Amino acid sequence: MAQYLLRRVIQAIPILIGVSMIVFLIVYASPGDPTDRFRTPRVPPEQIEALIRQYGLDRPLPEQYLSWVSTFFRIIDFNSSFDPREWAMNWDAWGYSFTDGREVMEKVFLRLPPTVLLMGTALIVTIIFAIPIGILAAVRQYSWTDKIITTAATFGYAIPSFLLGTYILYLGGVLLKQWSDGAVGFPTFGMESLGSRGDPVDIALHMVLPVTSLAILSIAAWSRYTRSSMLDVLHQDYVRTAKAKGLPRRTVIFKHALRNALIPIVTLLGLSIPSLIAGAAITETIFSWPGIGSLFIDAIGAKDYPVIMAVAMLSGTAVIVGNLLADVLYGLVDPRIKY
Repeated sequence: MAQYLLRRVIQAIPILIGVSMIVFLIVYASPGDPTDRFRTPRVPPEQIEALIRQYGLDRPLPEQYLSWVSTFFRIIDFNSSFDPREWAMNWDAWGYSFTDGREVMEKVFLRLPPTVLLMGTALIVTIIFAIPIGILAAVRQYSWTDKIITTAATFGYAIPSFLLGTYILYLGGVLLKQWSDGAVGFPTFGMESLGSRGDPVDIALHMVLPVTSLAILSIAAWSRYTRSSMLDVLHQDYVRTAKAKGLPRRTVIFKHALRNALIPIVTLLGLSIPSLIAGAAITETIFSWPGIGSLFIDAIGAKDYPVIMAVAMLSGTAVIVGNLLADVLYGLVDPRIKY
């Protein structure tokens, strides 16, 4: 296992370099530049040229890329020591934001906890509901229960996230208050109310609507995968043998069938890891959640190249880590898989 993990880490290095090059070219090939918002009749061309030189946009693209990538991965300053106690974070490794001049790493890491909280809660809710729903649909194949679950899952999977988020915001934040004369309703924007000072109850209330929006989409997909995987397993010979031995129905389903049906679910779990880091840009924007996703959308609008590159690289790293985690979990779920 250790050799396999080392090999995968080594393989990830050229992948990250390739991702950095692609993202860099896409960002710099987009129309306009970060100085567009300053190009007004009141701003003389000399100041625009000074900003371009300050941002380093006047240099050739290969030089800009090498300058950026040479510092991006130097996150930790080892201070020429092997003692971890003397190491320190290199906060300016990712450069400075074009919009406010703050360190990009600081901006990203400040947005990371809200995103992990939101996406992690949505993932837990998804696992709690999606897997039992998928199992129920599989064991009652072609029944009315299965048809209702399949129809609802198809509808939930097909609806766009921006449309679902808007509906939930309106229903839970506006109509619910109107119907109850203001007695019941959920906050519609932000992570906490003014003056709450990190009150857990207040934060939980702010999470209800965005978590519901994210969970509905995920439950629809996960339940369909669980149903399909369980149906494949339930028709295997070893499951029929377990039934013929007279084992309880619950034992057959959860001990023999479910464990062997978990591999596709583990794949989904691994693919969900990047969302814990990158967030859901559309949902965070709709509900004004101060996470990585909304930061990424704002950076794209402002053409804040350092922030865009940092979030994209962080997302790419999360994808690699998620795939690696899924491979490790394969071996735990299915002993037949060896590395």
